[in-house]
Amino acid sequence: MRHANPFIALAVIGLTACASPAKRRSPPEPSGPERCPKPEPAASTVAEARTFELGKPPLPEGVSCLRWPMPDFRKVSSEFRDPDHAFTPGKHAGTDMPAPVGTAVLAPAAGTVVRTLPVEPCRDAAVVVRFDEGWTYAAHHLSRVDVREGEKVVAGQRLGLSGGAVDAPGSGPWTTGPHLHFSLQRREAYVDAERYFCPQP
Repeated sequence: MRHANPFIALAVIGLTACASPAKRRSPPEPSGPERCPKPEPAASTVAEARTFELGKPPLPEGVSCLRWPMPDFRKVSSEFRDPDHAFTPGKHAGTDMPAPVGTAVLAPAAGTVVRTLPVEPCRDAAVVVRFDEGWTYAAHHLSRVDVREGEKVVAGQRLGLSGGAVDAPGSGPWTTGPHLHFSLQRREAYVDAERYFCPQP
């Protein structure tokens, strides 16, 4: 049986579960009415629907590597399928990179914007770009979205601004600090984006 697209499942409830910059930090406890409630189903339940490709399938012809989405912020705080992830241990579908809120998030490869999620309270703001048939990448927890669905983008073009601050609009309910969650999918299965980033100069 074909699995439902895990990104769409997350998008419906507006969340992507991330725990950055502290990998082992417990999820923050609610302290007042302004905090975002944790939606149902729980992040761990949603994560069970995800499919992963554990190898390194070759990138499409003409794409040798993916540019880093935030060239000045390449430190990884939570890797692909991080076993110590606070919300989805072993099922983390992307790569988390801490950065100050408002850092420009750039397109790692040219493509077409196929989905945007707006910046709203307690919702995950995101941009999804298809850069070849069957291949997409996504930037999550944005504090601003600068592109629209159907727009063609070039490598290095600004997609939006990073966010991820706890309870800030666009961060969604499952985050522990400012960062970018970047994911890569091939035929709806998540692959390890870190393996495809261009070597650092």
